[in-house]
Amino acid sequence: MKYIFTILLLFTIAFTDAQAQKSAEITANIGVKTTMVQTIELITVNTMTFGRVRPGQTELYVNPIMDTNAGFMIAIGTPRSEFRLDYNEEVTLTNQQETGTLTFVYEISRNNIEEQATSIIIENQDEVQRFNTEGRFYFWVGGRVNLENAAPGNYRGEFKIEIDYI
Repeated sequence: MKYIFTILLLFTIAFTDAQAQKSAEITANIGVKTTMVQTIELITVNTMTFGRVRPGQTELYVNPIMDTNAGFMIAIGTPRSEFRLDYNEEVTLTNQQETGTLTFVYEISRNNIEEQATSIIIENQDEVQRFNTEGRFYFWVGGRVNLENAAPGNYRGEFKIEIDYI
């Protein structure tokens, strides 16, 4: 708001100087329209967990719709506004004790109410999402990793998600 006021003040000074140089009257109408975009707050309620890997297990899978181990997040923004989610669908996890990596493939489900069981898998990141009437968007994070060639140890990787208003 301060920035807009400064612009109007500069225009006013320019027109006042022009009046001093010419005796003719100058009238100007300046219309300024602003849209104040609310920031988006992202709250992690639960992080995704896997538990222990059983001997002979070749895959870990956390179902974002059915599994209580799924990560749960709430995005808070402008009510009813549209946005897109942007995230890496595949993330490389690095073994912290030895050399080796695993690839984790993320799945995200979404809902406009806080109900995981009725959430819907996001099939396409280009899909337009919308905050509900309270300005909330609920989503659950899961996915799968193949363990066939995994060395024992702790693996670490980053999952980054961006939410951009449209």
